[in-house]
Amino acid sequence: MSAIRIPNQRAVIDRRALTETIAGIVKEEGAAKGRQAIVDVLRKVLDDGRAEIARRLSEKPYAGHDIAQAQAFLIDQLIRIIHDHVISDVYRASNRSAGERLTVVAVGGYGRGEMAPHSDVDVAFLTPIKQTAWCEQVIEAMLYFL
Repeated sequence: MSAIRIPNQRAVIDRRALTETIAGIVKEEGAAKGRQAIVDVLRKVLDDGRAEIARRLSEKPYAGHDIAQAQAFLIDQLIRIIHDHVISDVYRASNRSAGERLTVVAVGGYGRGEMAPHSDVDVAFLTPIKQTAWCEQVIEAMLYFL
């Protein structure tokens, strides 16, 4: 996402705190057994972020563009956290080959930083021409969390 400034970003989503919470679940339960707990935490953070964005909209009903940017920011941070969790805890590959590379691209309104509340999250996964099992597993795991 570009350099869009969202006021008081941590009120929308505290990425650092969420990352620490997920790390705690992984440490206690493991990535596989803790999956549902992680999904529950992600859902709560999404709901809390949406509530904060709705509060901002009610305070400034004329600030629709800012709200759309805040919504895209929330989803951007969640996808970033999910990606990091999946490649660090679920399908770790310490020495990835050139075929084990993955790019996540936001498209549509989300990609423009103009995401309406509760709209679909449109992402594209770019992989090398010869896709590996690791890429397939990572994409599948990320989609599960989304």
